[in-house]
Amino acid sequence: MNVLVSTYSIFGHTKLLGQTIADAIAEYLDDSGHAIAISMHDNVVSTLADMDLVIKGSLTHNMELPREVGAVLDALPKRWCRGVRITVFDTPYRMNALLMRFTAARKLDRKLRKLGGKRVIPPETFYVVEGESPREEGEVQWAQARTAQIRSKR
Repeated sequence: MNVLVSTYSIFGHTKLLGQTIADAIAEYLDDSGHAIAISMHDNVVSTLADMDLVIKGSLTHNMELPREVGAVLDALPKRWCRGVRITVFDTPYRMNALLMRFTAARKLDRKLRKLGGKRVIPPETFYVVEGESPREEGEVQWAQARTAQIRSKR
């Protein structure tokens, strides 16, 4: 299985978690596949030619998908990821339950499905914290567990 993990990050948290997810996926893959992590700005149509799964991650900015991410996705050709399996994640700071409906992952998922992607698992949220550690305790392990779920849906 070949996997592309594409992230958009301002503060580095999403990029770091995206690389962690790519590394976790690579651990689960057999010898015939690999996982790569790139910036969302590096998307090109040819990038998906040999991909079995595309994972996109973004920070949540002001309870929204960042405008830059929306602009990148809106500029892609119609049906860009037609038939490609997709899953998404976002990296907000922890919010109350009412505000959790407004994270970037749901909007990112909707845009990718509109571009033809087939969802493998529902959007996921990985919380980040300020300070030295970019992620809350246990988030990396949760990303690895979700990776196992993705692999089981091959």
